[in-house]
Amino acid sequence: MKRHVPHRHREGGRFITIEWLPAVWLVLLLAACSGSRAPPRQAAVDIHKDDVCAVCGMYVSAGPGPRGEAWVQGYKTPLKFGSTRDFFAYVLEPENKARLQQLLVQDSAQINWRHPSNEARTFVDARTAWYVAWQPMSGLMGATFASFATRTDAEAFVHAHGGELLRFSDMTPELVSLLGFECPHPGSPAFALVKACAAAPRSAMPPAATPGEHAEVLQARRSVPGEMGQGKHMPPSMLSGKNPY
Repeated sequence: MKRHVPHRHREGGRFITIEWLPAVWLVLLLAACSGSRAPPRQAAVDIHKDDVCAVCGMYVSAGPGPRGEAWVQGYKTPLKFGSTRDFFAYVLEPENKARLQQLLVQDSAQINWRHPSNEARTFVDARTAWYVAWQPMSGLMGATFASFATRTDAEAFVHAHGGELLRFSDMTPELVSLLGFECPHPGSPAFALVKACAAAPRSAMPPAATPGEHAEVLQARRSVPGEMGQGKHMPPSMLSGKNPY
């Protein structure tokens, strides 16, 4: 009986079996692919006193409201933003989108709005977070988005202060540029962007309550440790659309 002998060729004094070559190429291919994997998910970092907003240039720790952070290809540390509005102004720019990696925003249910925490633990994934637009609380540079880790907290905020519930995919440059402190009026340029904006209620929790008070209500209901603010009434200038800060 004729015995089959695998084809071999001599290389560097050694014989290599031809049948093994596909396996060798597979190992080399996997090794090459491993070097081009997407970078691991980056974590949030603490806010420091000398950190400035990547959009407006103001000190991040100087103003009220939730902040944002963006890991961008080519940077060793995340870019920081003094408000969620500035955050979206940057990440929605077409020239920035291709380089974006991990995106983070502060959970408004974990912070005192007037004096937000600087700790990394208060940040959550921006792509899965919930947002409230057209709400009366001022950010570092005026009207901004209230950001939340859960839909329950975001809906509670709308019930208490008014506004419209949005997801990350709902954000557009036009929405960011036309954002105000209250639901747009019919006929205004921003009115076409509104889907279900709820006017600030005049019962239950008064619209003059600060987000710090709102956070305390959420905290009492959920019994979860976190940084809560001391309640002070919001000045009338904020309700009228002027930035009191």
